Amino acid sequence: MIQQADQQLQVEEGIKFSELSRITGTACLNNIRWKLVEQLGAEHTYGYVTKYQRNKLGLEKSHVNDAFVIAGGTNQERCRPYEVIQLRRNNRSLQKNKKGFKPSIRRQKYQLQPYDLVKYFNRIYRVKGVHCYGNRVVLENPKGKNPSVAMKNVKLVNYGKGLLFHLC
Repeated sequence: MIQQADQQLQVEEGIKFSELSRITGTACLNNIRWKLVEQLGAEHTYGYVTKYQRNKLGLEKSHVNDAFVIAGGTNQERCRPYEVIQLRRNNRSLQKNKKGFKPSIRRQKYQLQPYDLVKYFNRIYRVKGVHCYGNRVVLENPKGKNPSVAMKNVKLVNYGKGLLFHLC
């Protein structure tokens, strides 16, 4: 639609197609930004202002802290941010070809997949991966070391597929 209007304008003005350069993505977004600020009645800000305010409040650099500062936050109570990860419900990829290594071919889909929740010695862990032809599971440990345990010693609590809400 826009391209047709652009071509029509070129024909009316007598401009050859090769003479008119296209607007790059950055330039287009800059134009849209000013229109949004104007139509919504919002205020614009710049990175150096946000950085100054963030440092003044003693906050580290992150997306949520920048949003808090841009919104005019000072000492309000804040909720804990979370991250949403979308995972495939069925990982059908059985073969992985990495350059410089021989192909890794699984013959079957293993019972546990990454992000599944399992119980091991009455504690809940998240599965990081499976190895040794599906006989062992690597558990994700927030303290640093990721133990590898036998598949028969863990019990599935919940599959980690679909949307995963993770506290930051």
